[in-house]
Amino acid sequence: MTDLLQQNMAIIRRRWPEVAQAMNAADPDSLDAMLVTGAEQTISVNGIQLSSRHNRLAEAELLINQLPANCREVTLYGVGMGDVPSLLIHDPRLQRISVCPLNLHVFVLLLTYTDQSEWLSEPRVELVARPQQLVLAPCYIAITPDLLLISDENARLRDLVVFHNNLDFANKRHRQNDKELEQRLADNFEIIKRDPDAASLSSVYQPTTTLVIGTGPTLEQHYPYLRAQRALPPATRPLMIAADTAFKALINEQIVPDIVVTVDHNIAPTHFPDTVPTGVKLVYFPKSHPQVLQSWPGERFAAYSLNGSYDELNSKCPRLRLFANGSVIHPAIDLAVYLESKNIILFGCDFSYPKNKTHAYWPEGKLGPKITGEKHHWVINGHGEKVVTHLNFRGYLLALEHYIRTKPQVTFYNSSLEGAAIEGTLYQECKI
Repeated sequence: MTDLLQQNMAIIRRRWPEVAQAMNAADPDSLDAMLVTGAEQTISVNGIQLSSRHNRLAEAELLINQLPANCREVTLYGVGMGDVPSLLIHDPRLQRISVCPLNLHVFVLLLTYTDQSEWLSEPRVELVARPQQLVLAPCYIAITPDLLLISDENARLRDLVVFHNNLDFANKRHRQNDKELEQRLADNFEIIKRDPDAASLSSVYQPTTTLVIGTGPTLEQHYPYLRAQRALPPATRPLMIAADTAFKALINEQIVPDIVVTVDHNIAPTHFPDTVPTGVKLVYFPKSHPQVLQSWPGERFAAYSLNGSYDELNSKCPRLRLFANGSVIHPAIDLAVYLESKNIILFGCDFSYPKNKTHAYWPEGKLGPKITGEKHHWVINGHGEKVVTHLNFRGYLLALEHYIRTKPQVTFYNSSLEGAAIEGTLYQECKI
């Protein structure tokens, strides 16, 4: 133990003994660390610099200046080289500064080679070893290198920070698509007016259990089970709701769902089976592809998302409003909840690439992102292991977990442990 580490840890043991205890298990030697020199010096960990090597002070000030002027309590997600907390303690307006190291191995490494005693001794500073994973602090600063080096147990917090940081950008992109949406609404308006409200499905279905089917790779493990469920007598079998991109995979396995949900303007007739059974009902959003709607042989039911862009249309032509936050699986699940299903079992809702596969049935890249040659993100799966994912999938997962927390009357099950662990679900083995 270096003199610097002893000095830093003495403060932590005195002020936060429970944090010091958690840090005892940290192993900084497991990291590939080196000193990096530019105009200034910083530490590189596993190829990621903890701060700028040219002007650390300017970088820290840039982060701090993003705080709202009325901020009195601030939370730091990550420590970097300690520059941000070192500056914050000199701001008399701040009443509380919570510092959350996101990887204790990295934090101990930092304390081994740098003096952090000034901010560690500041009475307004609180060191938090186990930060809240589901809710962000009202005023926070996220240190980007720490997010990249985050420990497994803080992965959900990282996803929440990244989702929140990208929210304005995502909303801006949606606003840029407003003209396209307006054209789709015009193209589909007459169909929407003629078609019944998706809310009317409640007079047809009163399920106790609903199987909601996405297109994740683990869907392929459950074809025999799903086929067996469809073979049950209609009065006893669960309701089956499929995402549009899962429909072709199911039909290919002689599995016919009750309802298919489609919402994306990019989903075209080629994404559907050549022959659609007439008994399958389609629930669609207004921006769905006109040819998909026009060629559908069975019943169609219109619904809207909760997005404000549909408010005007809803005032003219009211329809069921369903939760949607980027993935078709969201409204499929919300439809099952609207139909008062007590139990919902998720299939192919992986939000990741188990075994380095993007989707069930579809070739890599056919439905969007590819694995090959891409820089990847990760989530924790049901086994507690890291699994490759796409940044968007992490956002969809986060939105679903938040939604599940608002539905305590429903029991949610996940049929696979291979995909992303979904907070709020129980594991249900579905085999025959």
